[in-house]
Amino acid sequence: MGGIDFDPTSDPVQQVLVNATSVPSIEINPLQEHWHGNVWVSPKGAVRNSRIWFNKTINEYRNGHINSFVFFTSASELVRASPVIWDYPVCIPFKRIKQLKATSVGFEPVCPSTWNAIIYGPPLEQVISSIDKVSLFYNSFRDIGRIIYNEFAGDSWNKDLEYYDEQRGQL
Repeated sequence: MGGIDFDPTSDPVQQVLVNATSVPSIEINPLQEHWHGNVWVSPKGAVRNSRIWFNKTINEYRNGHINSFVFFTSASELVRASPVIWDYPVCIPFKRIKQLKATSVGFEPVCPSTWNAIIYGPPLEQVISSIDKVSLFYNSFRDIGRIIYNEFAGDSWNKDLEYYDEQRGQL
């Protein structure tokens, strides 16, 4: 994926940990703006909030506003609530990943009550093959958890949509 260009779920304080090129200002709602580049998304909250952020991430990705994404969530129920997740490679870490919370005296670890999931939207560049895009994710995350993907993960979802539209009513 390369460096992180934008983190819509961060703020200037948390940004110290992510080191994205840009984060939204406090005055802007990133859910109402277009994103850019390689995006890291790590929403706070339960499945409802995570689903809103995941749907926005997929919308930005599929419409070509962002090049790639890594979506981190502690809302494990999201894998049931948003089946589109299975169109992408997913890492389920072997151990729950502790997150850091900003306090007045620095950062303190917060242990999640559920397991985590990391979803990967591979780069859209055509110079990298679909196999290499998924291998990149696999090689980066295999040491921290189990990688799950089907044979279509990382390929062009446009082909699937075109096939569906062509076959509508015949399936």
